[in-house]
Amino acid sequence: MRFFSISEILREKHSDEKVTLLLRHAERRHILPTDKNYGAKVPLTEVGKNQALGAGKEIFQYSFGASFFFGASPVLRCRQTAALIAEGCGAINFNAVEKIKVFDRLAEFYVNENVDYEKHLKEGFYPAICRFIQDEKLSGFLPLETGSKEFLKLLLENSFADFNVFISHDAWIVPFLAFYTHLQFSPQNWMNFLSGAAILFSADRKSLRIYPVKFLGDGYLHFGEEIPR
Repeated sequence: MRFFSISEILREKHSDEKVTLLLRHAERRHILPTDKNYGAKVPLTEVGKNQALGAGKEIFQYSFGASFFFGASPVLRCRQTAALIAEGCGAINFNAVEKIKVFDRLAEFYVNENVDYEKHLKEGFYPAICRFIQDEKLSGFLPLETGSKEFLKLLLENSFADFNVFISHDAWIVPFLAFYTHLQFSPQNWMNFLSGAAILFSADRKSLRIYPVKFLGDGYLHFGEEIPR
């Protein structure tokens, strides 16, 4: 399995299917170790703003006449990303940060207990998420299967437009993709900005397909020595 472009995915879309995208935010500014809010107020870079706007324009090419819905984590960079993608799509009901529907759970979806979660956050979050995927459980987290199924349920319960876009964080999209698509991740081979999952589903929700989707590069961020996927 690999990340697919939005054009590749939409070639597989049936005429009666709806689309939900679960995407990581665009490029953000650096989060300092001293940030007591863990980056909750860190905005997009100028590059990130252009990335999000470009993703919206790409979606627009394949969505003429479609209805849209945009939701996001309350974290600033996620709401900015959603609003800029909406602007690129010409979705005027969602083209500003204050117009984006906020879902608190998109900020920390798999978290079940904050003390252990914050411990993992401080000690090395990418390795912790990889252990979570491998073992399918981790202290402070919902079991991988339970959390992933609840995540999918949340997305589908709020997806009634032709195109539904939810902006969240790599920490939660990585396990979601690993569970549903079996993509491989490591601290050296991580998820890129604006990568995520594309869900194609029938109006009655009785059938659905989930694909990895990308808007930048091959969908990954590569750090140090590359680990084969």
